[in-house]
Amino acid sequence: MKSTHQAVKVCFTPTLNHASRFQASRKPEVESRCPSKVWSELSWFGAIAQQSQDLIGVVSLDHEWICLNPSGKTLLKSFEFKLDEARQQVWNDTILPRLYEVGEWRGEFALLRSSELVWFESQWFLIRDRETDQPIGFATISHPIESPQPTQESPQPQTQFLADTAHELRSPLTVISTSIDLLQTATAPQSDRARKHFQRIRSKIKQMAQMLEDVLVLSRTEQPEFKVSPTEVNPVQVCAELIEEAQANTSCHEIVFSSETTMPVTQIDATLFQRIVVNLLSNGIKYSPKGGKIECNLQVHSSHLTLQVADQGIGIPASEQSKLFQSFYRAQNASAIPGTGLGLAIVKRCVDLLGGQIAIQSAVGVGTCFTVQVPI
Repeated sequence: MKSTHQAVKVCFTPTLNHASRFQASRKPEVESRCPSKVWSELSWFGAIAQQSQDLIGVVSLDHEWICLNPSGKTLLKSFEFKLDEARQQVWNDTILPRLYEVGEWRGEFALLRSSELVWFESQWFLIRDRETDQPIGFATISHPIESPQPTQESPQPQTQFLADTAHELRSPLTVISTSIDLLQTATAPQSDRARKHFQRIRSKIKQMAQMLEDVLVLSRTEQPEFKVSPTEVNPVQVCAELIEEAQANTSCHEIVFSSETTMPVTQIDATLFQRIVVNLLSNGIKYSPKGGKIECNLQVHSSHLTLQVADQGIGIPASEQSKLFQSFYRAQNASAIPGTGLGLAIVKRCVDLLGGQIAIQSAVGVGTCFTVQVPI
């Protein structure tokens, strides 16, 4: 397969901007630019592709078929790379990032034939130009399969596994927390060293509890039956209480809260709003390992609320900011800091469910500011 990819890199690059599919009439032109060994490999690959019952083809970066074997033509009856809305989101949010990161993606995927979905067990590969190493397209070998069962719409297996594990861990974590309370009471009075260790244990228990809650929230919100449930909430009071709690768990950060409001009480899903605030504060603390100021500003108006959380932490590389809201994704400069890569994915999920928007402003070594705007 490696030599095949190299042959595609060499021979198809000149035609990327001039053709939507490979044509036999181009053979002399291509052959004149390709070593005989490479052309032999390409011809051998072409013979296999012609006879295969699978869809085998190459798509340009602009999502047009450069070449497509006979089975692919029969299956799709089109030379357009068509996706429905759900598959387009999967392609943009899951497949493309993985292709650019590791060069390959495997899984079940569907393409549109007219308005009908055609399902495949697919392998996709990133093709790079042999000379410049720049991406020039995507190759696929896709085997047609029966339409997946409705369970395909259930949470991702990785997320579901974590959700099940989170449920199981809540009970022992509660036991640990209760035991610490009893142990601290039984050993009073304590030395400064003992009190410090009890405080650290409590802090880690709260951290673990929040991580478990994050996993459970992510799992619940991905369920098809999940519905947003607005209730009367005082968002300023909610923020103030969550900030007070966050401040109590850190001694090297100063969390400053400011607020402007024309609507002291409003209608919003309290659980989703709380997860947004908690995770943004936690994110600011976690990725400001040297401490510093964390500023939280809330503005509440009759039609919307705006929440800003800004830190003075490590910042986020510009090239990675578009990937931050993917589940389990972590920026390269954060690899030494413990974390699951779920916090910002949960924030984005909650913001989406509330019909809002989130924006990032960040510079490496300077800090990060998240701005959330939610209609109310």
